[in-house]
Amino acid sequence: MADALAALRSLMSSHSPPLHALLVPSEDYHQSEYVSARDKRRDFVSGFTGSAGLALITMNEALLWTDGRYFLQAAQQLSEQWKLMRMGEDPAVAIWMADNIPKDAAIGVDPWCISVDTAQKWERAFAKKQQKLVQTTKNLVDEVWKNQPPAETNPVIVHPLEFAGRTVADKLKKLREKLAKEKSRAMIITALDEVAWLYNVRGTDVSYSPVVHAFAIVTLDSAFFYVDKRKLSSEANSYMKENGILVRDYGEVSSDAVLLASDQLTASSSDKTPTGFSRNTESNDRKATGNGAIPAAEFVNDLIWVDPCACCFALYSKLNADKVLLKQSPLALEKALKNPVEMEGLKKAHIRDGAAVVQYLAWLDKQMQEIYGASGYFAEAESLSKNKLKDTTRLTEISASDKLEEFRASKENFRGLSFPTISSVGSNAAIIHYSPEAETCAELDPDKIYLCDSGAQYLDGTTDITRTVHFGKPTPHEKACYTAVLKGHISLGDARFPNGTNGYALDILARTPLWKYGLDYRHGTGHGIGSYLNVHEGPHQISFRPSAQNVPLQVSMTVTDEPGYYEDGKFGIRLENVLIVKEGNTKFNFGDKGYLTFEHITWAPYQKKLIDVSLLAPEEIQWLNDYHSKCSDILAPYLNQSEAEWLKKATEPVPA
Repeated sequence: MADALAALRSLMSSHSPPLHALLVPSEDYHQSEYVSARDKRRDFVSGFTGSAGLALITMNEALLWTDGRYFLQAAQQLSEQWKLMRMGEDPAVAIWMADNIPKDAAIGVDPWCISVDTAQKWERAFAKKQQKLVQTTKNLVDEVWKNQPPAETNPVIVHPLEFAGRTVADKLKKLREKLAKEKSRAMIITALDEVAWLYNVRGTDVSYSPVVHAFAIVTLDSAFFYVDKRKLSSEANSYMKENGILVRDYGEVSSDAVLLASDQLTASSSDKTPTGFSRNTESNDRKATGNGAIPAAEFVNDLIWVDPCACCFALYSKLNADKVLLKQSPLALEKALKNPVEMEGLKKAHIRDGAAVVQYLAWLDKQMQEIYGASGYFAEAESLSKNKLKDTTRLTEISASDKLEEFRASKENFRGLSFPTISSVGSNAAIIHYSPEAETCAELDPDKIYLCDSGAQYLDGTTDITRTVHFGKPTPHEKACYTAVLKGHISLGDARFPNGTNGYALDILARTPLWKYGLDYRHGTGHGIGSYLNVHEGPHQISFRPSAQNVPLQVSMTVTDEPGYYEDGKFGIRLENVLIVKEGNTKFNFGDKGYLTFEHITWAPYQKKLIDVSLLAPEEIQWLNDYHSKCSDILAPYLNQSEAEWLKKATEPVPA
């Protein structure tokens, strides 16, 4: 890290103009949350491996901003050369630079790795001190990263209609209708999950997210796919032709954005290969009809639609700013509203996934008793001995989570994990997005809380579930905290609310039982989830963050319900289910708005041993017993006899 900082400072000095500071974001060219190994530039320079953060390097200092999920992790991973800046507590990056970097300073950034929105905010902030945001022509981190992994060249996979539920032609038609309505003639699509969703393709370029590194440009009569052509098999090429999608090299999106700006990007002008279409040929007519093209005669204005939070500043900079519509991508909401096929797939995937989690918990219960002399999942006593079987292999956070992955891998349509499993014991569970490493991870301990947040990718759906358990004797304080989290989880998951309600308004439901004791948590309460796509999906969310006010919850959205509590250096608790928003059958309908509620589609028991039943209201006990009853009925057919017996015991009713 020290060598990298020295090398970067040397490049900053020799840059034209010389740079007083360099910003290194976490994101790739598509503003992704999870990025490929090649794009982990911020990790490389700072040593911090969390998914969210921003590094700032000056000639004398190195600072890293991250949010509350990662405060503990960053404090552990950053070397003495780095200073941790806690978002929400320390000054924001623009404010810090205004106070600590000279007037007229040049601040460098790779414009491919920041969004339009972020770049414009920084430019406005820097201008107050006559500081200037400088777009570097090369990524300076790439220049000093000697062993940077190569770009991924994994195949593009066609996502079958039996899982996608909607054709490409239908999606393009809807998109073009929205373009015309907004007086736009084209849209540049940069978010990897939106490109994948629109063209019904998937890939393996990014760990945990089944996407392919690609851009798309859609005009009123053409559709372009920018990708490394080596990733396309003959079948994939045929699929693109059949759907009227022109394949271009990944890097050509830059020059095509320039052509688009001057209204010169057409099927014929951009494609130099025999697979291209000319505007007036019969093949182009077939293409236009097949992919929902809108005749240009119906069109008046001249805007290019760009999502300011998803599109990189580099592409935006090639357009005429006064001819750009800066508005959230229409694909974000459309993708979030699951079609009936996706909905059914998600429910089935969550049942198989729930079976895997129960198999894991039953296996882990047995292991903890056999290896560590623990009282186990059901009984409540101190462990007999931590060395009951001296010659046996000890369980670690990683060896345990590997077993969970093994159970998942045995399920139909499994395609991998949806994020790195958070398998965490004791004080590690207090690190909200803890990621165990083989060399340093902890051994399981029957006398400490174990938090497991995990998920998987299946062809028919993406899953995300958290359960917190104890295999020994939990303290009264741990029980009280677990019960408060459970009460918030139930309160949100059982809510009824009018149409038009956003996740900002609902967030308080999950926190109120914790606030009663003066407790809280530093993360949002819920995020959307993809249909064999990204595990974190917008545009809606349930959170205390103001951005949660932007999009109301709507029927057929998915969202997680995951309150928690974390006691630094001691333990962490989180409970998480995936919910589907559905119409609520309320007795009345005030204001004629229509009411909504949630359907839980995650199935796995809550540990009764960790619940202080005296703190539950009768209706909460009823909810718990009803959920457990369904859980047992739904999962039993997927389990062997001993697993089914374990589940039956885990879901026995709690006496009121």
